[in-house]
Amino acid sequence: MKKFLFILLLATVTMSSTCSKNDDIVSNSTSISASQVPAVVMSAYNSRYPTASGQIEWEKEDGNTYKVKFFIGSQRTQAIFAANGTFISEKNI
Repeated sequence: MKKFLFILLLATVTMSSTCSKNDDIVSNSTSISASQVPAVVMSAYNSRYPTASGQIEWEKEDGNTYKVKFFIGSQRTQAIFAANGTFISEKNI
């Protein structure tokens, strides 16, 4: 019985550490300040979300895309823009 519990514990720890490593691989973005966001992207964001508020967080992702997280009212929202300012996607988070 002790051997079974030890194997189960070992498998759980191994799976947990593997999952967290995969999350790091999938997310390849870098936090940046608003001053590092291209003007065309910032302009597109401000036009599309004039009522955005709260803590606004920018990230530069692979493929020259920019992710921004912000609030509209009490809803946390995430939007992605291409480097040329083209809106790509939006989702509530």
